[in-house]
Amino acid sequence: MTKINRISIHGFKSFANKIEIPFDDKFNVILGPNGSGKSNVGDALCFVLGRLSAKSMRAEKASNLIFNGGKKGEPLKDAEVSVFFDNSEKDFPLNLDEIKITRVVKQSGSSTYKINDEVRTREQILELLAAAKI
Repeated sequence: MTKINRISIHGFKSFANKIEIPFDDKFNVILGPNGSGKSNVGDALCFVLGRLSAKSMRAEKASNLIFNGGKKGEPLKDAEVSVFFDNSEKDFPLNLDEIKITRVVKQSGSSTYKINDEVRTREQILELLAAAKI
């Protein structure tokens, strides 16, 4: 079964600063008070895995997924989310022990997708995920 090692989020919704959330083999929970960004972690995962509808991630348009500066800060120019998969069982058809899938959204609303830091198309991302039965 394919396992996520960690997710890295920077500039996505409420995450102005880069945050890395590790996942282990046992039980993982994301908890916190209302407004702390728990549901934004789920949105970030959907985003990096190729979801197109900004509305399904609770945003009017793709550029609204980028941290807007909050009450006192500066808005960021882009948002980046990466998910790192354990590939030790070779669930993905790549000869690497870890697979990194990244998506970056710019203020224009355009997205860039990457596999292990190499630019790819959304279709290539979806094909790789499908190969691993995700």
